Amino acid sequence: MHRRKFLAVAGATALTSTTGCVGSVLGGSTKTVLDKPEDQPVRSANLPYPAYGQSLPEVSLDAPLAGRTISTTEFDDRLVLMTFIYSHCNSICPFLISTLRQVQTAATQNGYADDVVFLPVTFDPARDDEARLREYADMMHVDLGAGNWHFLRPRDHDHAKAVVEDTFGVTFQKTGATDSSMYMYNHLGLALLANGDGVVERAYTGTDPKAEQMKADVESILDAR
Repeated sequence: MHRRKFLAVAGATALTSTTGCVGSVLGGSTKTVLDKPEDQPVRSANLPYPAYGQSLPEVSLDAPLAGRTISTTEFDDRLVLMTFIYSHCNSICPFLISTLRQVQTAATQNGYADDVVFLPVTFDPARDDEARLREYADMMHVDLGAGNWHFLRPRDHDHAKAVVEDTFGVTFQKTGATDSSMYMYNHLGLALLANGDGVVERAYTGTDPKAEQMKADVESILDAR
């Protein structure tokens, strides 16, 4: 079994809600800018997802609204904010997207829109096609015209499992009416912030991501340049 998938499954009992919350990290890299998170009890290597001081995994996925394939590591010197969602979610996903969108707005207003890129990855490619993702972007007030926001879409369910769960350690399990289009998912809530060297500075977990903290972290990294 893939290491991240093993750790994700092993850590699933730590989920505290529908979307869950797993503990975070200690341990770091000389390439990090921010200090170690103060409230994180275990080392990065012991977590199922990429965390403080670890390299952001390199994957290439279709970006249907951009009409091309995008790699998570192609954005030299730009900060990368990633999260993992599905557009029909009515729990943590809207909060994750709203948080990233607030950071996007701050980036535009404060002149660093070209220094950060947003990469939400859907794990529901069956429903999250190009039309649906465009509709969702409009519904969530995402500024696609800024050119720094790209929804990423795996080919199918198996590809989503390989990328989202096996590579990034974000567990998701279909629930409800699985034989209809009304199914939902139990899943981990996670957002990642990587610096311009592709090193993870923060792994935000839980059901209540803080936009102000995320904006402060982004600006601290940029100010250190």
